[in-house]
Amino acid sequence: MLHNETIAFSWETPEFEFKEKRKDWYWIVGGVGVALIVISIIMGNYLFAFLIAIGAFLMMNMASREPLSMSVAISEKGVEIHNDMYNYNSLYSFWVTYNKKGEPILLLLSDKRISPIVSIVIDDNIDLMELRNYLLQFIEEQEMKESLTDRIIDRIGF
Repeated sequence: MLHNETIAFSWETPEFEFKEKRKDWYWIVGGVGVALIVISIIMGNYLFAFLIAIGAFLMMNMASREPLSMSVAISEKGVEIHNDMYNYNSLYSFWVTYNKKGEPILLLLSDKRISPIVSIVIDDNIDLMELRNYLLQFIEEQEMKESLTDRIIDRIGF
């Protein structure tokens, strides 16, 4: 937890970009799920059929969920995103770029193995050059792109 006196930058950002799904999106996911379940049962792979059923259910359930509002705070200690603290010794580099909607995003390369690139939408009130110069005091700047997972999720309409 950061003390308010040490915070250099702070803002609120949604957990993810919410995209309203049409009814046909749910029908397509359900149809593909049922087709894969039938193929799995025909091939005798009941575990895979079960996993497909769970995956399709979770995908449709997550698609209708509204994003949480997450607080972002950057200080001398590190970057805190909704109670997750990334100390500068666990971050390798950062990059400020723009997403497809033209919003500035901060990409952080962390030491996590599963999803090492953290993507944060930057509020319009934050001066990007001030943020860049502040972060350069602690970690290096390195050009990055959003992770493959983020791009796939965006492509399928999540």
